[in-house]
Amino acid sequence: MGALYLGGEIAMSFLLASIVKVLQPDFSVFLILFFRYLFCLPLLVAYAIYTRGPKFLTITNIRGLTLRTIFGFLGLTMWFLAITNIDISLATALTQTMPIFITGLSVLIAGETVGLKRSVSVLVGLLGVLVLIFPLTTAVSLWGVLYALLGSLFSALMFVYLRVLGRTDPAVSTSIWYNLTGVIIAGLLTYSIDGFEAMTGLSTPSSLYLLISLGVLASFQQFCLAQSHMYAQASSLAPLHYLAIPFGIGVGIILFDEVITLKYLIGTAIIIASTYYIFLREQAKS
Repeated sequence: MGALYLGGEIAMSFLLASIVKVLQPDFSVFLILFFRYLFCLPLLVAYAIYTRGPKFLTITNIRGLTLRTIFGFLGLTMWFLAITNIDISLATALTQTMPIFITGLSVLIAGETVGLKRSVSVLVGLLGVLVLIFPLTTAVSLWGVLYALLGSLFSALMFVYLRVLGRTDPAVSTSIWYNLTGVIIAGLLTYSIDGFEAMTGLSTPSSLYLLISLGVLASFQQFCLAQSHMYAQASSLAPLHYLAIPFGIGVGIILFDEVITLKYLIGTAIIIASTYYIFLREQAKS
């Protein structure tokens, strides 16, 4: 059951990415983020009130919530910027570097000791990244690559603090605070950069429907992610995240006429092999 929910979460994430890529030529990324956060809230609030009652906003770990919110916002912003600057298939492959970042962060933040084999696997994963992006061509935006890698880094940090929060606070309450903060920050950024001109494109009903759908679908995406971890352990779900690669390739080819090269397949295979080996070492260690 957990695997089905995770598969649904991955499918919805690519549906959201496709909507963002369609909207981006007419709207700034920050305006898209604003609507994504705004229309994600109603269903979350309704579910939180149903399950928690009057205490639906109560949080005990304020520091953890603050860090989860900051890194979550930065991670989502970088992801949106990545998919609007490079192919979805390439951005997806680069986000698979998250275990590599988590391994490095475990040393810097948690003071963990990383053995020689895991260190080598991290270097191999970085080699896969180099295979993906070099040699640089006009078809590959270096900024887009940087956004994807930063998105992976910030997402890794978010998941670290999400696990910490899960020990003390319900996921639905932390999600409400995260999305509420996202509405405020994205709104302020939209106004400071574009002013009221950012809203002129909303006169088209189809664009407005897509922006609303973005937020509503994000609610179901977060629900599926939470349910997947309720029905299965994170360790057993980890390998299933690689389903994002064929999803990304399929969406890229079918919807956006992306071309999959041999270099892409080799680089992606190296990254997957590296991160999967890190996962196996973590399992053996635990």
